[in-house]
Amino acid sequence: MSFGHSALSSVRRALGSLCTPEPVPEPFEAGESRLARALLWPGVVGTFGSLLVLWGASQPTSPFTLNHATLKTLSDPALQYGVRLWYFGTGAPIGNVLVGVVAVYTGMFLMMRAWVALARLTRLHPGTPVRRFVPVFIAWMLPLLVVAPLFSHDAFSYVAQGEEMTRHINPYLYPPSLLGPGGNPFASLVDKLWANSTSPYGPIFLTLAGGIVALVNHNELEALLGFRFLAVVGVVLLGIYMPRLARSYGFDAAKSFVLVALNPLVLLHLVAGEHNDALMMGLLVAGLALARERHPLLGIVVCSLAALVKVPALVGVVYIGWDWAGVGVSWRSRVRPLAKAAALSGATMVAVTYAIGLGWGWVAALSNPASVSSWMDPATGIGGLVARIVNGVGLGEHAPTIVAVARWVGLSAAAGVAVWLLLRSDGGVGSFRGLGLTMLTVVVLGPVVQPWYLVWGLVLLAPLVEGRARSALVLASAVLSFLGLPGGRMLLGRLAGDGPLVLLDALAVLAAVGLVSFAPRLYQLAKQRRDEPGHGAGDLAAPGERA
Repeated sequence: MSFGHSALSSVRRALGSLCTPEPVPEPFEAGESRLARALLWPGVVGTFGSLLVLWGASQPTSPFTLNHATLKTLSDPALQYGVRLWYFGTGAPIGNVLVGVVAVYTGMFLMMRAWVALARLTRLHPGTPVRRFVPVFIAWMLPLLVVAPLFSHDAFSYVAQGEEMTRHINPYLYPPSLLGPGGNPFASLVDKLWANSTSPYGPIFLTLAGGIVALVNHNELEALLGFRFLAVVGVVLLGIYMPRLARSYGFDAAKSFVLVALNPLVLLHLVAGEHNDALMMGLLVAGLALARERHPLLGIVVCSLAALVKVPALVGVVYIGWDWAGVGVSWRSRVRPLAKAAALSGATMVAVTYAIGLGWGWVAALSNPASVSSWMDPATGIGGLVARIVNGVGLGEHAPTIVAVARWVGLSAAAGVAVWLLLRSDGGVGSFRGLGLTMLTVVVLGPVVQPWYLVWGLVLLAPLVEGRARSALVLASAVLSFLGLPGGRMLLGRLAGDGPLVLLDALAVLAAVGLVSFAPRLYQLAKQRRDEPGHGAGDLAAPGERA
């Protein structure tokens, strides 16, 4: 009995030592705040995680990228270079498929762990210059620049639509399947779900897509690298303008940079996944920052260009117009500036669309993504549940109609919430918060939810959050990064069915991850016991260094 009580007390003491009180924040002071070593640990751990993602996803049997065998069917000799680049040779994978899956999930966890440490560092040292985090951003992103498109095949649709543009085929009128069945690589690499769908993207994005394909002389894999470059441009714009936007509202610039540009959800899905949402969000934030810096006309134009990539960016135009009248004025005084903003945005979009010459077919195609039934979408889930109940009580199969009605109700609710948030916005921080919540609401109540869609709202809310809201944003980013990824079911199935040796291997990997993640923290706590308390640098900080 006494032995059990003693053991329980030891466990409680050990857990209590890990939950040390939060140090008092110390504002950054040039020449006095020594952060180099404190930044080193999360920088190295995050970079190692990024490299693990690259290595695991580059295995020929990886479920995270397009199948290696499919890429090998492409006959162009130049493609073999791309295959070697992305798959480290065309031979057999190292180990079985489980190795690559564990490596990717381990790498993602390490990036999350390091990101949380950097976010904590900005909280402990407000006012830290953004430039101190730029080397970490570059180190984390470099391995993701050369990985095959991760977690989604949307980039292959971009390439196909770019090929259509080079052949003077209007993607708003004709789907990628028109490029040719069978061996045509541009058509065969497109996800079957979108092979017969017209493009829902704006004319600026399609023009860029055509330019990329023409620039690489119609090489499919090099074109994919071109779209990766577009995604990087978008995230770099976020990294430049989000701190400026946050600073204009009186928020910490470094915190905004870390929570946005270094967010693994942004790096893994927008950069590694090559989604054009990165370019849309980069231009949107740039437009909002310019408007806050007393350039509202330029801000409206830039936000309009963002909407010509993907239409949700038009919300930025609405809020710039709403804030144009200033802070604390009545909603009636905001109507005229809002109308001016809408007129300027409309003129910009009409002029650009007319100059490009593709027409407005993308507006009609905006409903194409709704053809996907996503279990992450609340409206679709509720509609499907009601349809099962209706069918279960003998009233017949009406799933398509019920789901369509549920989605319509969700969109109507999103529109109502958006108007309510706008009317409550005061032209200051309230407007910034309203914009972020509007983007988040539109996604959650929309007809389809993808992890990278939720970046729209999370990015805009990042500079504002503190306390529990900040913890919620970090947790949401972490969960969404893993949500819906391929390989999870495969991992559990292999662990359950491949015997104890495979299970021991997986446990060894997890133990190593824990050691890498927590060893610096445990070393720091041990040193505090030997010396005096209060010298902690935070999670993953270098031993003995005040963060």
